[in-house]
Amino acid sequence: MSHPHLLTQTRKALDVELKVKEGEIPQDLSGFVFINSGAGTVNSGGLPYPKTLPNGESNKEFGSPVINGDGYMYRFDLTDAGKVKLKTSILKTPCYYADRASSPELSGADNPWADIAFKNKGIARMSNKLGTRNQLNTAITPFRRPGDKQSRLLATFDAGRPFEFDPDSLKLITPIGENKFWRAGTPPFLTNPFPMVLTSAHPVYDPETQEVFSVNFTKTTKALLSATEIFHLIFDEEADIERRLEERIEEWKELESKEQVVQEVNDFFYTHKAAPKKNGFWAWLKRIYWNLIGSKFSNENAVYLVKWKGEKTPETFKIVNEDGSAIEIEHNMHQIGFSKDYVLLADTNFKFTLDVMQNNPFPNNQKIDEFLRDLLDGEQNDYSSLYIIHRKDLVDPKKEVKAHKVVLPVETVHFSANYDNPDGVLTVHTAHNCSACPAEWIRYYDTRKCDDQPIDLQKVGLIAVGEMDISKIGKVIIDVPNRDVWENKSKFLHLTGDLDHPTDPGPHTWAIGLYTYRDMLSPDKNVGEIKHIFWQAYGLQDDMLTNFMYNLYKDPKRNRTYQAEQILEFTSKGAPFILQTVDTDSMNVTDHYSFPKDTYMWSLQFVPSRNENSDIPESLNGYVLTTVIGKDNSDNHTDSYFSEIWLFDANNLKKGPVVKLEHEELQFAFTIHSVWVAEAQEVDEPPYKLDIRKDYNEQIKHIRRRRIRRKVQSLMNQHVYPHFR
Repeated sequence: MSHPHLLTQTRKALDVELKVKEGEIPQDLSGFVFINSGAGTVNSGGLPYPKTLPNGESNKEFGSPVINGDGYMYRFDLTDAGKVKLKTSILKTPCYYADRASSPELSGADNPWADIAFKNKGIARMSNKLGTRNQLNTAITPFRRPGDKQSRLLATFDAGRPFEFDPDSLKLITPIGENKFWRAGTPPFLTNPFPMVLTSAHPVYDPETQEVFSVNFTKTTKALLSATEIFHLIFDEEADIERRLEERIEEWKELESKEQVVQEVNDFFYTHKAAPKKNGFWAWLKRIYWNLIGSKFSNENAVYLVKWKGEKTPETFKIVNEDGSAIEIEHNMHQIGFSKDYVLLADTNFKFTLDVMQNNPFPNNQKIDEFLRDLLDGEQNDYSSLYIIHRKDLVDPKKEVKAHKVVLPVETVHFSANYDNPDGVLTVHTAHNCSACPAEWIRYYDTRKCDDQPIDLQKVGLIAVGEMDISKIGKVIIDVPNRDVWENKSKFLHLTGDLDHPTDPGPHTWAIGLYTYRDMLSPDKNVGEIKHIFWQAYGLQDDMLTNFMYNLYKDPKRNRTYQAEQILEFTSKGAPFILQTVDTDSMNVTDHYSFPKDTYMWSLQFVPSRNENSDIPESLNGYVLTTVIGKDNSDNHTDSYFSEIWLFDANNLKKGPVVKLEHEELQFAFTIHSVWVAEAQEVDEPPYKLDIRKDYNEQIKHIRRRRIRRKVQSLMNQHVYPHFR
């Protein structure tokens, strides 16, 4: 049941019952757990991305980040006492079918759509003429529309609109909001059928008001493209660009300052030195457009709150600062939250802009890849911003709504809020990934900082979790009416643990990851006050801290707890993955479990017990389901790994998993967000279900070049629309 690579991921649709490896399945499990993940591309057959193709050619997808892959949904059925049943499926969006049909790897070079095929370009998968893949591989949001007897589910992604999927079959039902409803995140010049939509991977649902909240934001073109307009690459022939870039890189490396390099690279693209001069109307129009970057042809800096209750077209409200100025999002809006009276938007520390999405245009060309990464990548802010909106102001979509901005003194990616906000006082529980970068990934040419040796190729593509400061678990108290953060009641917990005992250093906050708590994201009830939160920490691994990440975040001027040299010393000692319980009243760790060496815990989800127990607090009465990958050391299989499901007693983590479950077909590489729901039956067709043909034909008619428009139309007619009757 082991597999030969750490990052092994199947794409096969499964419908199996898991087998007990150790322990015993509790009799009081309940409901269903859904977990989302990325599973490679239509070409890869899963993960890992092989270095060479079966024909011996280099694989252009090798080295891609594992978070760039088709959404692969896991559904764990816990309703049958003593059993855990698993069903899985790829989430097959319209762009998935377009990807499959246009892939020359699947159907040969004579494929009539091969020249417009999607390709991995960093943390996104993009096509010059089709647009950006909406991979739906990140999170799940349960909701009910008025009158629903059971909950519905949304699959989500940071760069695409959410899709509803059926909880039983795992088949997609409909996107939410027509394409024309969403504002594209790419420059307006690009009229693709699959637009990149900058939104939140974590829309939220309030079961009390039956409202779903999401966000749609745009940036100016210059803000999107950051240090250099590498997006020009989409307008030129890749092979020619690659050759010419190689020729120039050695010259650029001799320049004295990064500013000079940026100017040279900009000149390279702006003056069309990257490719032979092209004449004609379209070449002229492209030059005019790029000379007007930042003018009226550019996107604006704008944030729109989306409110939806099951209508065909959601409502949108433009959100501005309290002085009426536009909100400029520096990184992205990965997470939003809410309380009884407020909606919380965040500029989270997770880079997801075109400079990162496109900074890997030639994955197999180390020379170009390394140069562009060094040029384009910058460290993330050492703070984050919350924008607090009063829900009573969300009345007239024609009027701008003002938000109160709160700056948190540490980096934040995820957070949750108590639903209760007495007298306007918010309690926000925060995860702080300090001087760590979830948008970066380990490249095949990276070297380890601790010993300067090459990186373990088993870990190529993993997010760069070699952190450069200690993470924190926060509780922030905000008095919204008085515009005051109560510093005396707020707390940021960080624990180093005893690293002289690496097998069990005790609780620690090295590389805080995901978290869960009872009724998190529940479609049936809000959590007035979150009492206990179960936190994941990745620990410290000397083979995960690369020289690149060390250099990127070593600046002593960053707001940090430990300096770079100290972090290197901590990292050399190491610390395991842990699962721990934080009591939110005291902000202390009350229970923990340290995972064995070479064992990785990716996702975690609270599962309520079906039995009431007055001796156990409700917030601890249940189990924590986790996805675990580890080295199989039996029979000296040092190069084999297992994928298993471990369940813990939420009231007693320290005793270890109560059961370990396995199956010979269960293979996952890197799972992400999860949710628990009480029921997961087939749902009826909703009235807001979109006509996919009509929705995308509306996009296609805006493609300006007739030859491309006809080509895209034929692709959609033959290979996409038949799947959405």
